[in-house]
Amino acid sequence: MLEKVWGKIDKFYLVLFVVMTLSAVLVIVVFKGVFSSYLNAYEINQKDLQVDAKIQKESLEEAYNWFSNKQTIHLKVRD
Repeated sequence: MLEKVWGKIDKFYLVLFVVMTLSAVLVIVVFKGVFSSYLNAYEINQKDLQVDAKIQKESLEEAYNWFSNKQTIHLKVRD
């Protein structure tokens, strides 16, 4: 009786097993790629970057004054 049950396995279960196995492999590969790129980004030392950021106070204050003292144009709607 057991031979009959094992002898006839539906194709659905075979296809399901193959699809689930492939999806598990795909998920593992995707997570491995995401986490390895995260670790690579985390290991970048900010001191090694030779970025020279200088703030020009005059230009900054000029831009702030231009923005804060800007006159607004009011829209007049006709009746």
